[in-house]
Amino acid sequence: MSQHLSSQQISMWMAGERTPEAELHVRECADCAAELDAFARDLALFRDAVRQWQVPQPVLRPARVWPMRLALTVATLLLVALIPVYRFAHPKAHPQLTAADAALLEQVDVEVSRAVPRPMEPLLELASAVGEPNNDARKDNHAATQHK
Repeated sequence: MSQHLSSQQISMWMAGERTPEAELHVRECADCAAELDAFARDLALFRDAVRQWQVPQPVLRPARVWPMRLALTVATLLLVALIPVYRFAHPKAHPQLTAADAALLEQVDVEVSRAVPRPMEPLLELASAVGEPNNDARKDNHAATQHK
């Protein structure tokens, strides 16, 4: 091969496609060997630059997951263990307090269910006495109707 390697032949050489003629020429021609070495160095620099510019991807490591699982498991077990303790730790209501509470609730119920508040009861009696016939006459009328 009398001519130097073409750019296409150099590219094929770098890609690993080497003909026996090209190999013989590279051994004999210092210019082509130097050009191939320079091209290989440039590719190596480019490869290193690309690797340095890559953004590292976050990797989920199993080592970080286990402490979280362990913490959640311990918290769950503590919660399950403490629920019965909490339930039985509260003091039971004494029967005397329960009876007093029931009496208070009954008293509140009576006061709330009154038709007229206690301070206004005299006014209600006064209004009913003025607006209605004599109670004695009503009793006599009622007695007379029962004898018939």
